Amino acid sequence: MSDFLSKFNKKNYDDLIDEQEEKKDDKPEEPQKQKTVETASAQESESATASTSSRLSRRDDAVEEVEIDPGYQKRRKRMIGLIIFGSLFIFTLMAFVYYQAVHAEVDDFVGNPVSDARAWAKENDITIELSEEYSMEYEVNQITSQSVVAGEKLRKGKEIQLVSSLGPDPEAVLPLPDFSEMNQMEAQNWIEENKAENLQLVEEYSDDVEEGEFLQLTFRESDIDEEEYQRKDGAAVYYSKGKEVFEKNITIPDFTGKPKSEVEQWAETNEIEMSYKEKDSNSVEAEMIISQSEEPEEKIAKRDKMEVVVSLGKATEVPNFGEMTIEEATTNYPDLAVLVKQRFHADVPYGSLISQSVEAGTKLTENDNKEITVTYSEGRPYLGDFRGQLEGDLPRLFYDEYQSKGADIKYTIKYVNAPEVKGTVVGMSKFNEFVSMTYTVEIKVSNNASAAPDPQVDFDNGDDQFDDDLVIVDDD
Repeated sequence: MSDFLSKFNKKNYDDLIDEQEEKKDDKPEEPQKQKTVETASAQESESATASTSSRLSRRDDAVEEVEIDPGYQKRRKRMIGLIIFGSLFIFTLMAFVYYQAVHAEVDDFVGNPVSDARAWAKENDITIELSEEYSMEYEVNQITSQSVVAGEKLRKGKEIQLVSSLGPDPEAVLPLPDFSEMNQMEAQNWIEENKAENLQLVEEYSDDVEEGEFLQLTFRESDIDEEEYQRKDGAAVYYSKGKEVFEKNITIPDFTGKPKSEVEQWAETNEIEMSYKEKDSNSVEAEMIISQSEEPEEKIAKRDKMEVVVSLGKATEVPNFGEMTIEEATTNYPDLAVLVKQRFHADVPYGSLISQSVEAGTKLTENDNKEITVTYSEGRPYLGDFRGQLEGDLPRLFYDEYQSKGADIKYTIKYVNAPEVKGTVVGMSKFNEFVSMTYTVEIKVSNNASAAPDPQVDFDNGDDQFDDDLVIVDDD
């Protein structure tokens, strides 16, 4: 519109008139009124050579033509509408840009980490008020709810309330199921459903229980009750991995002549179940390997069984001491510590062997106890003559002579009046003869406190020379 109006200045007026006339010639026929004007114009052109019109007259005609142009009004209205629409559009656009600049669209934070919400808040100049609560649905530090719905606009500088998860409540009581009735997959599902993070599922090999089956349930603290188990309590449920099978990829060395310590170290390193058998040898030193159950350079698997024979060194064979005398037993075997004893025996004759502590034919090495007790028989017990002995010596005499050698020979005391000094044995019910293995002899002892020393009395007549006044005392 501004271009159109600019054409009405004085400078361009004449050109405008010419331009209008050219347009009229090109235009199609218009209503009758317009045709009249065109006829008049044509007549004026034809008579132009005859008479010259003043430029003022032409100006009036041109102005008159513009004023009556109906298209001008339409274009003018259209232009004004466009200006108004453009202004409103620009204003609206500016308002929208301003609104966008001072507001932020709220994201959906639920299920996302708190760190994402903090980054968004910092970028959009929003303050976060954060609270926490236990949740079975969301992981620790994940947003569980927000005060402003996702997608809404929030003015910058304002505050938004967020709630983050603390994870499952550690104080919550979890009644434990009977894991022995559950397989490994069922136990794993139960742990995940109940968020029992401190209940560990452990697998271990077992030669007896099938893979995936229950082995045991253990608690970190011994005082925990299964019915009051809390999520915070440490526990482990064990399931079988089945029998462990190892590849035979371990090369067996040649241990012959090697020390036992080398075999022990190799077996420990490779987890071989090594067993050791001991045997004496006249050619292999003690603690050295004589032989092995598996051939050298063969392959063996971890935890396989193997055996080696370890030398005990030279051995001394225990003889049959029943074939030798007491003197031979003590002198013929210097490598053995032979202890010879003699005991009474009702059936074994004097000088014969009763027993030996180590069986004949046994081989003893430096690692063995070489002390051997050999017992020979003294035959039946022979009761000696103790007359003239003092009463105080009787316990020792009976022990040394009989009881220490296996004969249960005892005595009783009978005190009698006799010329011998008090305490002297003056008679025996039996002496200088063989008795049984169990026997009790009566011994008579003088009770004469005033007798002279060393009296000479004939005791051949026995009891007839003594009074019947006596006291019987057991030797014990």
